[in-house]
Parts: sequence; C-alpha cells; structure tokens
Amino acid sequence: MDGLAYIPWFAWIAIAGIVVWGITAIAGMFGRKNTELTKAVEQSTAVNEKLLAKLDTIDGRLGAVEKTLKDIPE
Repeated sequence: MDGLAYIPWFAWIAIAGIVVWGITAIAGMFGRKNTELTKAVEQSTAVNEKLLAKLDTIDGRLGAVEKTLKDIPE
C-alpha cells in the first residue's frame, strides 16, 4: 500500500478520468442495447397486432360459415 502513496497528484487525476470514461462507456453501451431492444419489441408488437386483426377477421368469417351450416335444414 506504500506504493500508492508515491503516486503524484496529477496521476490521480488521470486515473480518475480513465475510471469515469470507462463507466460512461459502459453506461452508453447498455443504453444503446436497451434502445435496440425497445425498437425490436415495438416492431414485434406491430406485427403481432396485424396478425391478431387478421385472425379476428378469419374468426368472424368462420362464425358466419358455422351459422350458415346450422341454418341448413337436415
């Protein structure tokens, strides 16, 4: 631990700058990943909503066909 006492004050400023830069870089990396994930989820949600609307349309058609088949006398 005596070795740390001999590091000049201006070197501590550089060391602190490197640590802060590293923390900033890591935070930025996580921020970009979250943005990319958000975009992917939004795109997936849009596709799922379109698919759900299409399935609702098909369900309505199927209901009409079932009603027609039930109305046919045997």
